[in-house]
Amino acid sequence: MARSYYTKYKSIVERMGFRQLDVYRYGNREVLRLQRLSDGRVFVVELPRRRDEMSLEEFEKHIRNSLSKRK
Repeated sequence: MARSYYTKYKSIVERMGFRQLDVYRYGNREVLRLQRLSDGRVFVVELPRRRDEMSLEEFEKHIRNSLSKRK
């Protein structure tokens, strides 16, 4: 996968007001560490599968759902 492909996912995170700190890739899933820009709080979001297996809309929906449970 080209590096520029993942920038689409990173731009979604940035539009939501977060900075992507780390991405931990496992065999069938990924874990993201996101920092909220407004207060610096760090969130850990576990994706059900790798980003390249998800559509951009599905990725954004999963991030929003995961973060709404933790606010």
